[in-house]
Amino acid sequence: MAIDLAWLAERLQAWAEAHYGEHAHATAVETMPGHAGLSFGFTVEHGEERDELVMRVPPKGVKRKGNTDVIRQVPLLQALHAEGVRVPPVRWWSEDEQWFDVPYFMVDRLPGTTFAFRDPSVKPSPELVRSVFEQAVDALVTIHKFDWRARLADWEQPRPLADEIAYWDPILQKAAEPGWIAMGEEVRDLLVAALPVDAPIGLFHGDFQTSNLLFDDGVLEAVLDWEISGIGGHRLDIGWLLMMNDPQSWYDAGSFAGGPDLAALETRYEEGIGTVVGDIGWYRALSGYRFGVISGLNVMLHRTGKRHDPEWERIALSVPFLFGRARDLLKGAS
Repeated sequence: MAIDLAWLAERLQAWAEAHYGEHAHATAVETMPGHAGLSFGFTVEHGEERDELVMRVPPKGVKRKGNTDVIRQVPLLQALHAEGVRVPPVRWWSEDEQWFDVPYFMVDRLPGTTFAFRDPSVKPSPELVRSVFEQAVDALVTIHKFDWRARLADWEQPRPLADEIAYWDPILQKAAEPGWIAMGEEVRDLLVAALPVDAPIGLFHGDFQTSNLLFDDGVLEAVLDWEISGIGGHRLDIGWLLMMNDPQSWYDAGSFAGGPDLAALETRYEEGIGTVVGDIGWYRALSGYRFGVISGLNVMLHRTGKRHDPEWERIALSVPFLFGRARDLLKGAS
């Protein structure tokens, strides 16, 4: 359920007075882009200074677990920032629900915009596309080299790849269309049959794509949206980035004209990480399976009126392509 901005503005004003002083003013409250509607930008004016912030909150009335446990992100973002990874600095956080009826955390609002080369109104140059994706891969290498055992040893138990696949199985069963369930089950079985041996474990972002990267004048400013991050088979991230930009994974393949050279991105990642990733096709397939399952659930929620978001009807057209491409990759197609 969406949060009423008028109510939120009142609560932010009370919060600002308590945290900045009685003469502080919370202004310019707005919903940030994205499907969840649970991220809000605002400004705190205090004396001669202005703090521009973004607040993240979970949905009301849900169990605080995984992506709905927003406080879970705080130690992760702090550790990453301390290591020089480009993430927004955390400014405030609390589990005290007196202000917004839920826990919250706030980060600095950084300059820039996310990147969507498929937007026909943008029409970026080939040079900009190449630069953006090279910076994305370089940032991913930094994330995957992050020493989570030293900095986040108690943050989360690693999730083995077999458990990663099993996690999505009950969610697949909630897909909006029976045909999607059958396609997903075929891909799941192929993934299990070809499970990588001795897969490296590390920090993964979980939704690593350029719509979650902030660029200011073409320069990477920050990696955003760590809600579904974790410790596990972190090569998922490079598979996810490639899947999101693979024309064969989407119904509107023509919109990918002028997109990145996927083979070059794979090579750049391998050079940065210092090893050949021989099973990257498997991770691309896992990514397609994962997003196909996520899409099937969200289409169901939209169609049943549980979570209105018409954008999922557009994404629904790609679900057979996501599963189909994943199946083909697992069967050896290039």
